[in-house]
Amino acid sequence: MKGSRLVTAGVVAALLPLAGAFAQSPPPASEPPAQQGATFESLDTNSDGKISKAEAASNASVSQQFSKYDRNSDGFIQREEVSAANTAPAESPKQP
Repeated sequence: MKGSRLVTAGVVAALLPLAGAFAQSPPPASEPPAQQGATFESLDTNSDGKISKAEAASNASVSQQFSKYDRNSDGFIQREEVSAANTAPAESPKQP
């Protein structure tokens, strides 16, 4: 009985460094690191309170979804539009 506890403790101790390595590994990125974590302020480079198409071009994800965020189609994304787009229910696929 004493020997099996010692073996179990040894196995656990041997596996601990592996658990730490997995915990410290960064998750796979879905987009390049330079584009992660873009904030409204970081995209609004001229600080006018809105994001133009030119400003959005610095972030591929925002640029691709520009029309989704530009709800009033004025060519700019305002903070209110971002909030509305992010809180609106997702559109469900239309059934044929």
